[in-house]
Amino acid sequence: MLPGSDTRDKGQGTGDRGVSDCVIPVSGMSLVVAETDGFAVLFKPPRMHCAPLRPDDRDTLLHRYAELFPPALELRGRKEGEGGLVHRLDFETSGLVLVAKNQKSLDNLTEQQATGNFVKEYGAICRNVAALPAGFPPEPGRFQGRDCTTFGGLIMESFFRPFGPGRKQVRPAVNSAHRETAKDHGNFYRTEILSVTKPPNTPSDCFRFAVKLKRGFRHQVRCHLAWIAHPILNDPLYGIPAPLPSPVPCPMSHVPYPLALRAEALFFADPETGRPLGYRIPPLELMWDSRYN
Repeated sequence: MLPGSDTRDKGQGTGDRGVSDCVIPVSGMSLVVAETDGFAVLFKPPRMHCAPLRPDDRDTLLHRYAELFPPALELRGRKEGEGGLVHRLDFETSGLVLVAKNQKSLDNLTEQQATGNFVKEYGAICRNVAALPAGFPPEPGRFQGRDCTTFGGLIMESFFRPFGPGRKQVRPAVNSAHRETAKDHGNFYRTEILSVTKPPNTPSDCFRFAVKLKRGFRHQVRCHLAWIAHPILNDPLYGIPAPLPSPVPCPMSHVPYPLALRAEALFFADPETGRPLGYRIPPLELMWDSRYN
C-alpha cells in the first residue's frame, strides 16, 4: 500500500467498537482525570516530560503521580525509569496519559498497545503552508491539490528517520533505504485523519484536525501533519517560525504559547475485566489574535 493512500483503517481496536466515552470537563481538571484499582488516566500539561531523562529529574508526570501513588515508580515498564507508564506524550504535547497501578495491569495494557488495541485520538489546530520543511519527501499524492476538509478518512503512513542537529526531529521515510529507518513491526506507522473542520474566528487557512493512531512513533502526529503542508500551530520543530496565537491556556500550566496539539481520547480494555473503556476530554480551543492574520 502506498503512503497516503485513500483508505480507512479496518482494524478492530477498542476505539472502533462504539464505546461510550467518559467525558471529563476540562474546567477544574487536575492531574488525575480518572482512576481505578488497576490504572489512572492523567492529564499532562505542555512542556513536561512524562518520564525522567536523567536520574535526578523529578519534574515529570510520572513523579507527580508518584507523590499520590508511590508504587507507580516501582513497576517494570518498557524502559528503565518509566515505571507504570503505558505510553508517553512528547514534551510539548498536552493531554491524556495512561499509567498502570500494578504489574499485572501494566503487562496487560502494554500487550494491548503492542497488538493495536490501545487507541489514541488527538486534536490539532493547524495552518496551511505553501512549502514543506527541509528533508521531507514530496507530499503524498492523495493529499495534493485537495481541499483539506475532504481529508477525513485518509491515512498518512510512513517509516521514520532521524533528522537535523542533535537528531531532535524526524522525517517520514517512504522506503527503508536509510540505515536508521524506524518501522512499526516491519510496516508503516499510520495516522488516520478522522475529520477536518474550520475553527470559528480564524483565518481561512487555519483548520482543526482530529486524528487517530494505535501505535505511535516520536513526533508522529506533528511530523505527519507537517508532511501534508498543515503544521501544528506553535510547533517549535515542525511549525511556522513566527509568533503564533495561543490556544486557551491548559489546566495546570502557565505556558504562554503551548503547542496546539492535545491527546483528547484514549480507548482500551479494562485490564481487570476486559470491558471496553473510553476517556475523552473537550477539544482544544483557539484564542486568535488578529495581529497574526
